[in-house]
Amino acid sequence: MNMKLNFNDIKDQIKDLKKIGEGWRGVVYSGYLDGEKIAFKVPSHPIHKSAIQKEGEILKLVNEKGIGGKLLLQGEDFIGYRFIEGKHFKDVISRKNARELFKKILLQARELDKLGINKDEMHRPHKNILVDDALNVYLIDFERAKRTENLQNVTQFVQYILSGGSNYFDVKDKKELIELAKMYKKEKTDENFYKIMDFLNL
Repeated sequence: MNMKLNFNDIKDQIKDLKKIGEGWRGVVYSGYLDGEKIAFKVPSHPIHKSAIQKEGEILKLVNEKGIGGKLLLQGEDFIGYRFIEGKHFKDVISRKNARELFKKILLQARELDKLGINKDEMHRPHKNILVDDALNVYLIDFERAKRTENLQNVTQFVQYILSGGSNYFDVKDKKELIELAKMYKKEKTDENFYKIMDFLNL
C-alpha cells in the first residue's frame, strides 16, 4: 500500500468508475482496477483526509477478524477495499432470516468489543451493514469508529433488537434482556455475552 499515492494518480486506471454513495466525510466510488472490483472512499473535503486515513487503519485491524470490506489500497487521500456484492440490511431483514442475521452481527460486534474498537451506530444498522445472497454480513462505514474503553457494539445492537428489530424477532422478556445487556456493559466477558446469545436462542 503506497501511502503517498493520491486518488487522482490512479483515477485514469480505474475502469467503469462511478459514484455509489456519499456521507458527511467521504464519497464512495466503485470501479475495476487490475481486473478487480473495488470500492474507493475519498474525502468529501480535504479537511477529512485524516478521517479517511484513520478508517483505513481501523479496517486493517478489523480485517484480521474477518470484519469489514477487505482493505486492498490505502493512499494519501483514499482507501480502496474489495467491493461487497450485497444489499443494505434494511432491504434484506425479514422474520424468516432475522435469527441468522442477528447471530452473525452480534458475533462480529463481540469481536469489535474484544479489539477495543467502537464502531458506533450499531443501533442503526439499516444502512451500514451489507448482506450478500448467502446471508453473510459485512459491517461497513468505519468513519466514526475509534479505539476506546467505552465499547458499545454489542449493547447498541441489543438496543436495536429491542426497538426496530422487534418487528422481525420476538423477545419473550424485554426487561430480562435489558438486565443481561447491563451485566455485559458492566463486565464485557464471554460469559456475559453468551448469556445474551442464549437468552435470544441464537
